[in-house]
Amino acid sequence: MINLVVALPAEAKPVISRFGLARVQADLGFPLYRHGRIALVVTGLGKLAAAAGTDLLATLGNSSQAAIWVNLGVAGHAERQVGEVLLARSITDAGSGHVRHPLLPQERPCPADDLLTLDRPDPGYRHKGMVDMEASGFFPTACRYASTGLVQVLKVVSDNRETTARGLSAKQVRLLMGGALDILETLLASLEARAEARY
Repeated sequence: MINLVVALPAEAKPVISRFGLARVQADLGFPLYRHGRIALVVTGLGKLAAAAGTDLLATLGNSSQAAIWVNLGVAGHAERQVGEVLLARSITDAGSGHVRHPLLPQERPCPADDLLTLDRPDPGYRHKGMVDMEASGFFPTACRYASTGLVQVLKVVSDNRETTARGLSAKQVRLLMGGALDILETLLASLEARAEARY
């Protein structure tokens, strides 16, 4: 199984289209989409919502140790270019200070950078690395259900000091996510090879 966790409908739409996912009709508390062995949940903003949506996917039978989990979406970054796609090499929770380190694939489809999960947006771009609001909720939750090496965070830079998040539209988010899908597919192929080698 491939389990994809996103925060926003605008982040989900290009992924749903690329993989031919269809809405699961049951009211499960979160919008859920599925096709074949790929499932996607739209959690809403925040680390608690991301953790709850990840739990939901796992309880629906997607919790094999060989399952692949990817949190994807947009993130701010003080310096990197808008549209750049990055893997998280570390995930720090700003509230607790707890740091986690994903086991990145040897064959990386894109660069990696540090990621800080905040409880609210940082319009001042004071932090180094990527900034989001979900990864520190997603990552430890997914790692309860799957091998750490199969749990990844993939983000697209949506804003920086030069092009701030103010005025960022759903259409722009969809375009940014659409531009990251080839890299997502390469990442998934790499993770599938890792899963097959282990299981």
